[in-house]
Amino acid sequence: MIGALAIFRRELMLAWAGGSGLFLPAAFFAGAIFLGPLGIGTEPRLLSAIAPGMIFVALCLASLTTLERIFQADLEIGAQDHQRLSGVSMELVAVFKVLAHWLISGLPLALLTPVAGVMMRAETVTITSILPVLIGSLTIYLWGGVGASLTAGLRRSGPLVALLVLPFFVPVVIFGAEELTFSFTGEPFGAGLTLLAANMLGALAISPFAMAAALKLD
Repeated sequence: MIGALAIFRRELMLAWAGGSGLFLPAAFFAGAIFLGPLGIGTEPRLLSAIAPGMIFVALCLASLTTLERIFQADLEIGAQDHQRLSGVSMELVAVFKVLAHWLISGLPLALLTPVAGVMMRAETVTITSILPVLIGSLTIYLWGGVGASLTAGLRRSGPLVALLVLPFFVPVVIFGAEELTFSFTGEPFGAGLTLLAANMLGALAISPFAMAAALKLD
């Protein structure tokens, strides 16, 4: 656990030092939300109706911008071999890498949800609107980590990662957009939030073992 936590701290420092990992997904997300009303129109009812779905679609696409680099950089410089030989559980290494990546690239997207709701003319925007996007973004990055681990040895693997993980994003978009609709209309959350959380727990239970198995083959 100590070794895995050291890797977690290292990943956070590398992400901050790199800079692009912090701003690229957030810039993509903000750009999609800003440009959407310009192309669709400014009619408030139309914008508020499509806002939840558009926010989750933008979230999924923004996450794809940096997923391929989660494991690729360590594989290129040989750090992954050292991690494997150190005796640290590869499952812990994989999940901590994804969590560090999510904190830098995914968490800011969830925090931008109220701003996105205001821009999309949502009826009611509260701090609780962050919750479905927070759970959904973590789920997306966990499943995305599986795709990133399977393609870590390939160059320019972004399109392949997208093809592998997009089917796993479908339940997140469906349940997340439904719950965000409730939040934006001032209604209490429904059963979809429970299903969204169950999806996240399923990803948390399965993805570390899938990522570790894939990394051992690289």
